[in-house]
Amino acid sequence: MKLIQLLLELDFNTYEAMVQVQFGEEGISEYDDALRALPGVTTVTRASEDSSNNRGTYKVKIISQKDAITAFKAFKDNATAKYDNIIAIKVGEQTIEEK
Repeated sequence: MKLIQLLLELDFNTYEAMVQVQFGEEGISEYDDALRALPGVTTVTRASEDSSNNRGTYKVKIISQKDAITAFKAFKDNATAKYDNIIAIKVGEQTIEEK
């Protein structure tokens, strides 16, 4: 019974934001699924792609117990640490919405 009470007390928030990802020489291809595989990420939708500059813009939805800025910073840190082809990530802080 105590475990159920603890689980009910957990408070998760869902956030959505536009994220620009700068890729290395390998390019953009097939990184949609790689971004979806990161902890806390629920959906990733490609909004635009600039193959000539190896840059993609995505709508990313994450779930976290932390505030939005901290949660997207963790997303950014995880992505750049896990995937060598991801050079930089910019989160449009003005686009962050709580869902």
